[in-house]
Amino acid sequence: MSKIFNEITTVVAATLILAALSACGEKEFYNDEQYRKECYIVSGDNNIFGQEYTYGENATGFLSIYLSGSTPVDNPVTVTLRQADHYLKDYNQSVNGSAFENYVELLPANCYQVESWSTVVTADNSYTLFPIKVNIDNLDPDKRYFLPLEIASVSDYQYSATKNYVLFQIYMKNAYATTKTDTYYQMTGNTLDLLAEGETWEESSPGSSPTAFNATKRMTPLSENSVRILPGTQQSTEKTFVTQRSIRLTITDEIYQNPVIGDDGLPTGQTYPVNIVKVEPLNEGSGCVQVRQAYDGTDQETGNLLYSYFNPEDKKFTLNYCYRMPSDKSGSKDTWHKVKEIMERLDY
Repeated sequence: MSKIFNEITTVVAATLILAALSACGEKEFYNDEQYRKECYIVSGDNNIFGQEYTYGENATGFLSIYLSGSTPVDNPVTVTLRQADHYLKDYNQSVNGSAFENYVELLPANCYQVESWSTVVTADNSYTLFPIKVNIDNLDPDKRYFLPLEIASVSDYQYSATKNYVLFQIYMKNAYATTKTDTYYQMTGNTLDLLAEGETWEESSPGSSPTAFNATKRMTPLSENSVRILPGTQQSTEKTFVTQRSIRLTITDEIYQNPVIGDDGLPTGQTYPVNIVKVEPLNEGSGCVQVRQAYDGTDQETGNLLYSYFNPEDKKFTLNYCYRMPSDKSGSKDTWHKVKEIMERLDY
């Protein structure tokens, strides 16, 4: 009996010792760093990270800088960045090759501000944010701008050999469109061809009805309150065509009380406020589109003024204008296209 008791005691003691050793080992496992600590800048493919900035604002965007590992740092770690233009050159050559028209441009120095090139990772977080203030008002929405940055130094540990730099891409936006993705509007409306000789206007085909259309239209931001579109149902991504044939929409602060139309098609006597939109050519010249509000500024059927406007409630554009391309001729007369279109932004 004594022998059996001793054997049981030995087994229990061994079990307790193993359990204690296991607990100690587990504690040490979670207290010790299991991976190599490494500092890196968060980015995507080709080390690109993009940020949207809004026209009319000197706004601040952020890069995220992480310190990898399984345990917090014991002491604050200072990370210092610097501009490194050669990464932009390498990107253009490797991605775009001889297609120089697709080259990304360096963000101009007068368009951004970095208050401090150093930031600190503390024990409270495994990452820190690096602020970059950018003003996009003087940037070209048809160009891509990068600010190439790299880690210059880390006060402790080491930095990644592949994620030690970033191509910080600048996207431009306003309340109506963005360059981060292609912005499209669903467009419905109608068009009627007109002939003009001097101040004399007539229908191209007297008595004909306007031709209805339904399509999508791409919109590009230009400034805080202006955007660019192609007129009517024109469609193209060719740069020269877009430059010469686009029209500019400027959403003004001028308010127009638009009449509410009832189910019977007649005004109800009620109105609602909308912002008048100015419609004009994007550029002037012999090869550019021409634009007029309407061929006499009024609706030919009702005699009411034809306003173009933006409704801030439903976010819809209603446009009334006439346009003609440089080649629009019919004998000695100019051909104009009278357009009414309603545009509503598509969200994908």
